Amino acid sequence: MQIRVSAIVLLVALCLSPLLLPQGTACADDGDSLRQVQTALNKNDYDEAVRLLKPLVDSGNAEALYVMGRLILDGKGVKKNRTRAAEFFRLAAEKGDVSAMNSWATALVSGDGVPRNYREAARWFRKAAEQGLAMAQYNLGYLYAYGRGVNKDENAAIDWYSRAANQGLASAQYSLGWTYLNSSGENQSDTKAAHWFEKAAEQDHAKAQNNLAFMYAEGRGYAQDPAKALQWYTRAAEQGYAEAQYNLGFMYEQGRGVPQDYNQAVDWYRKAAEQNEPAAQYSLGLMYDQGTGVPRNLSEANRWYNLAAKNGDPDAKAVVRAQNNKPQPVRKAPAPSKQQQKKDKKQQ
Repeated sequence: MQIRVSAIVLLVALCLSPLLLPQGTACADDGDSLRQVQTALNKNDYDEAVRLLKPLVDSGNAEALYVMGRLILDGKGVKKNRTRAAEFFRLAAEKGDVSAMNSWATALVSGDGVPRNYREAARWFRKAAEQGLAMAQYNLGYLYAYGRGVNKDENAAIDWYSRAANQGLASAQYSLGWTYLNSSGENQSDTKAAHWFEKAAEQDHAKAQNNLAFMYAEGRGYAQDPAKALQWYTRAAEQGYAEAQYNLGFMYEQGRGVPQDYNQAVDWYRKAAEQNEPAAQYSLGLMYDQGTGVPRNLSEANRWYNLAAKNGDPDAKAVVRAQNNKPQPVRKAPAPSKQQQKKDKKQQ
């Protein structure tokens, strides 16, 4: 068992703009209507917002097209339809709405309502990023980090992540920290990784909290401090983040930064295991196998081992494989009862 670090996951990383009217330059005649739309959105009165948006959409107002696209995407005040939402984003983007550019590009990356097209997505992310939209800067950095629609370029990824991170976007701060932590070249820096994880963690970004805890636990970027590691694992775990729940269980089991407490370890392993965290499922199986923190129960241990193996945990796979390869005792054919023997003789 070992502490787990959070990674960046494809598509989950992509950011949409919040459902607020962009700060664009609306036509004077549309200004009052747009303000009324914003008032309705603030009250979560989506039916009223849709009613107010319709004439603006019909007149081709870019901000109205974008907001209507978001409402259609979320199914608020109107029937949910991803294809139709993407079309509204495209129309608004072509009219120059920056938030719509980001949303249209996000649809192109995810293939959500439109055919997937990374190259075209990169083009639209760049248009919005160059106008200073933090979410687009982050998304463009993500494409550079993974070579989607552009040539893979870690320096370009760091550049765009940094622009978004310096605007306070927590996802960009986390991804920038991840890039510095895992770079295999001159960009590798535990100190910079810890700095950006902390920036995102302070904004309650659970993955960043988990990774900041890892940095303290392992003494990377900071002096080793198990107590601070425990603090950050706890904050992430209490948000329901499964990897942090597993890591917190591990800290309690090992007595790192806290007095050893097998009952707490089992509780946190169970919370993570119930979210299909494979390392936690294996660890919980081990606790049942050894009777540590719970009464020994081999049936329950095997259940968790098998779930963990199914979810890809290598230690659990080894346990299950060893169990399956155990030589089975030779079973003799059951001897007939005396009554059967007598009956057989009569039949003869």
